[in-house]
Amino acid sequence: MNCAVVGIGKLGLCFALTIERTGCHVIGVDINQTYVDSLNAKTYSSYEPGLTEALRESTRFHATTDLEDAVSKSDYIFILVQTPETDTSYDHTILEDVISKISKMNSVPKHIIVNSTVMPGFHKTQNVGRHTLSYNPAFVAQGTVMSDYASGGKFGVIVIGTEDAQVKETLVNLYRSINSDTKINVMTPASAEIFKIADNTFRVLKIAYANLVGDLCRRTPGANQDEVAAALKNDASIGTICMTPGYGYGGPCYPRDLKALTTYATSVGFRPGLLAGVATTNEDHHEALLKELLDQNLEAYVFDSFTYRPDMKVEMFDNSPSLRLALDLHRLGKKITVRDPQSWAYFKEKITL
Repeated sequence: MNCAVVGIGKLGLCFALTIERTGCHVIGVDINQTYVDSLNAKTYSSYEPGLTEALRESTRFHATTDLEDAVSKSDYIFILVQTPETDTSYDHTILEDVISKISKMNSVPKHIIVNSTVMPGFHKTQNVGRHTLSYNPAFVAQGTVMSDYASGGKFGVIVIGTEDAQVKETLVNLYRSINSDTKINVMTPASAEIFKIADNTFRVLKIAYANLVGDLCRRTPGANQDEVAAALKNDASIGTICMTPGYGYGGPCYPRDLKALTTYATSVGFRPGLLAGVATTNEDHHEALLKELLDQNLEAYVFDSFTYRPDMKVEMFDNSPSLRLALDLHRLGKKITVRDPQSWAYFKEKITL
């Protein structure tokens, strides 16, 4: 199988090397020539666990800045470029530019598979000419990207949004070869687009709910939030994931996916009260934690790390709720201590600004 992966950044390179291990011949495409050269020379090193080793061991992966050449030599074109957050949605500019360039190439029909997160309805707005367009969103997290891809996604679910029988068969076989236990769901592109942000948003809802329950416990004499959370996790209809009270939700995906689903619900005529309530609950939780900490009047407030979720293996601070809490305490004149050196460096940068 000959594939091109357009956009070999944090996620794209991990995906390219994952499918390379199944026997695919993979051409990675990036606009940075220096970066491309380092990949081909195998001198590139990453903090992402397993990525550097996978690059060193690869024998069927090559990187280039030449999109047209990569497309001409490939049957399947996976696109993992950025779709940055806007005020309410995603910016599809880079993605649309790549799709437009491919659609105008004088080549035999190709199968274009978008892996970047998009708004529902995106595929209907794209003219790909003789090519096919499918949606296969990534479900991985920074710090465990390689292992997430190898296990069939962060939560063991693969979604293939396609109306092409050949794409369906090929991608099912590809993911089965990566992990035979993967739960593969084949659906229309429209369904897959909704599922991607609905899936993330449901976990955001669980996080907000777990924190709400924790807040109630801490205000109730004799109640213990850890006891209640442990019992809730034992309820099979609830489960263990995202049910531990903590700082709140953060990261590069959860906040923006909640906004996007809220925007889409409004655009099709619904009042997204439930979704708006999640954001309000998260904000109330932050204010409750801040007040509780101020009431303690400690000499110093100690944090383990400011990464956006606990126990991260890479230093990422996107929309970190613990960082926001520490910054608020600092602005109120409180002393902050953090045990992680990288978090401390990032914190000092933020307070300087």
